[in-house]
Amino acid sequence: MKFSFTFFALFLLSQFSLAQSLKLNEAMSSQKNLEYEYLEGKIVIQDNGTIVNSAEYNLLSDDPSFKVYPLQNGEFIIRENIANFVLYDSFGAVIRPISNSSQSKDGESISELAMDPNGKTIVLYNPEIKNSKGLGSRAQVIGVEDSDRFIFYSNEREIRTVCVSENGQFVAIATGKEGTEDEVTVVDRFGNEVRKITFDREIVGLNLYGSGSTLTVFSSGRVAVYNVLNGKRIGSSSFRGGTLRFANYSGSDKTIIGLTGDLNDNTLSNIGVRIINVDARKIASQKYSGSVQVSDLDRIKLNRNGRFNYTIVGMSKNLNLKAEF
Repeated sequence: MKFSFTFFALFLLSQFSLAQSLKLNEAMSSQKNLEYEYLEGKIVIQDNGTIVNSAEYNLLSDDPSFKVYPLQNGEFIIRENIANFVLYDSFGAVIRPISNSSQSKDGESISELAMDPNGKTIVLYNPEIKNSKGLGSRAQVIGVEDSDRFIFYSNEREIRTVCVSENGQFVAIATGKEGTEDEVTVVDRFGNEVRKITFDREIVGLNLYGSGSTLTVFSSGRVAVYNVLNGKRIGSSSFRGGTLRFANYSGSDKTIIGLTGDLNDNTLSNIGVRIINVDARKIASQKYSGSVQVSDLDRIKLNRNGRFNYTIVGMSKNLNLKAEF
């Protein structure tokens, strides 16, 4: 029998089983926590307060697109002037500047960037490009040298978000068009299409598990997990009582992990965590009494520590989760 339970069905099933337990507490992490500051005319990259890289930079106070993307190897990328990116090596020297402008006469939105933690695959994309048909979009993979290549283009669909697998081999691109269902196109890093999946809600986030064989798609109130190889849905759930900010899947435990909360500026409060055991059809949930700072929702990640034991990282505090089913 194929699994296709909504949250309501899962909730009813859990009422006829033993109560599920989920422990949630703040946790320390040995992973790098890279942040940046602009100090005395320099971009300074820090790992938990320790400076790992810096470069001189003239920051324009009226640039709404300015953003810094640190990499785990000490390199970093600066976005500036709506569509321009500058790559820096681990010694603070410029590798190369890149323009991601579409040159559309009708205008375009601020360019975005997605990449794996080590920067093996770096994707620059134009979420919205205005044209005679409405809104289009495009995405390209960039290289250290001039080896850029476009992996996605549409003149009628806008890009919601992009995710790169941890090993850098696959890219998932979520797109939307008014009057149609949202779509996720999974391609390899060379642009070859692997799978296309539709989703009946507006997509706000994606995650590719492990090597990229499993795709997690979520809206503000629903999550679904798919097998990329055959396109079949592994499991899904609705999240009521809170806005879904992050979701991912653990293939080892066959669980869906979701984080909900209220986001005001960079502060996430009223936090809740839910772990759904797809095989056992059981749910464990817990509230967190504190709040955390989130500089970028795309930096939130899930680490597996053991069976039903996870840490959510990428915020000002790491959250450790331990469930019992």
